[in-house]
Amino acid sequence: MKALVEFIEKYRPGFSEKIIPADKFDIALLEEDAGPLPGAYVRFLRTMGTSMGDLELAEAGFSIDGKIMTYQAMPWLRHGRYIFVAGDRGLASWDYFLDRSMPYGADDCMVVRMPLEENVAPETIHPVHAGFEEFLYYEAFKALRMPLLPYRRDFSSPVDISAADRYRSDIVSAVAEENGFKRIPPAKNCALYERGDAALLLYQHPIASAFSFNLGCEDPKEIERLAQDFETRTGLQDVVVK
Repeated sequence: MKALVEFIEKYRPGFSEKIIPADKFDIALLEEDAGPLPGAYVRFLRTMGTSMGDLELAEAGFSIDGKIMTYQAMPWLRHGRYIFVAGDRGLASWDYFLDRSMPYGADDCMVVRMPLEENVAPETIHPVHAGFEEFLYYEAFKALRMPLLPYRRDFSSPVDISAADRYRSDIVSAVAEENGFKRIPPAKNCALYERGDAALLLYQHPIASAFSFNLGCEDPKEIERLAQDFETRTGLQDVVVK
C-alpha cells in the first residue's frame, strides 16, 4: 500500500502524515472473528486501517474499530463468505464486503455491496470491483484527480450484455492511448489514465460487460474534441457534466 499512499500524496499533500495504521492486535482480533483476511486487505489495515486522515472514499468508513464492533455484535457474520470492510455513509446504506469465494490476483478478492443483514437475499448482493486494492485506486482517482478538471464528460454503455459486441471497453483504452493518455498501474480491470491536461477514469464491471468512463480536461475546446473522438469510436453518447 506504500504505492497507494504515494499516489494519493500527489493530490493530497501531507496525506501520509495523517493516516494511522491499525494495531496488530486489532488486526488479529478482526481475523479471529472474520476468518483469514486477504493479503491486500491486511496491507491496507497495516497502512491506514485506523484512520485515513481527512480522506473519505466512496462515502464509506473503513476504520477497523467499527468492523471489530460489528463482528462482536453480529456473530452470524463470523467466518462467512463475505468480509465486512467498509460501512456506507451515503444514502444507499449498502455496505462494502470482500467476497472470499471470488479471488483476484495474488492475494485479493472481489468487492461487493449489500445490506448488513443476516440471510441477505442473493439479488441484493452487487459486485462492484474485481479487487479491493483496485477499488481504492479507482475511488482515490475519482475523488482527488477528476474534480481538478473543470470540463467533464460521462459515457456509459448499455446494461444489456447482448450489446457487448458493439460496445467494448478495450476501444476506450485504445482511443485514450492514441490521444496521449498514459495508464496508471496497478488497476487492471478498471483503468486510470493521465495526460497532464486531461484524465480519464474507466469503470469496468467485474463480471458483466457493462462499463462507463469519465473524461476530464482543462481546456473547453479540447474536451469537445476528445468527447467527439470517443463518441465516434465507441458509439456511446456523452452527457455534459455540470
